[in-house]
Amino acid sequence: MALTIRTPRSDDYSEYADKVRSEARTRAGERGRLVRHEVGERMFDLMTEYFPEEYAARRRSELARAFGVGLATGFLGRELVRYARR
Repeated sequence: MALTIRTPRSDDYSEYADKVRSEARTRAGERGRLVRHEVGERMFDLMTEYFPEEYAARRRSELARAFGVGLATGFLGRELVRYARR
């Protein structure tokens, strides 16, 4: 797409400026997501380093909860299969 920019008020200039602004917003959003991801990973690393007991307790709690949900799902699934076979 060849743009010939005649004056700052021309339609071509407006189109070009809109395109540049859009690309800048997209790049800023991508950088923001990357920074948030990096900060989150670093905070997780620091938590496991400085609070190992709390991390282990939370991990055990989450694993127990996930195990309970798995049991409940399996039980309900088995009962649904039994009901469907009647």
